[in-house]
Amino acid sequence: MFESVKGILEKYTESEVREDSSLMGDLGLTSFDLAVIVSEFEEKFSISVEDRDVVGLVTVKDVVEYLEKKVG
Repeated sequence: MFESVKGILEKYTESEVREDSSLMGDLGLTSFDLAVIVSEFEEKFSISVEDRDVVGLVTVKDVVEYLEKKVG
């Protein structure tokens, strides 16, 4: 799952994507970037991400764990 997430995130940042990377801090993503990225996750994994859940996605690891739970 990490490699899939990393592949998507790398399209939006020039920073190195690691599990402990902060989405907005370390990777420099904007809230608009995150909205687009979440849409990509929804499409790629055939899931729906609630807006209230996005607030809890602070690091790459948070995203990986969230997607693993949603995908099953």
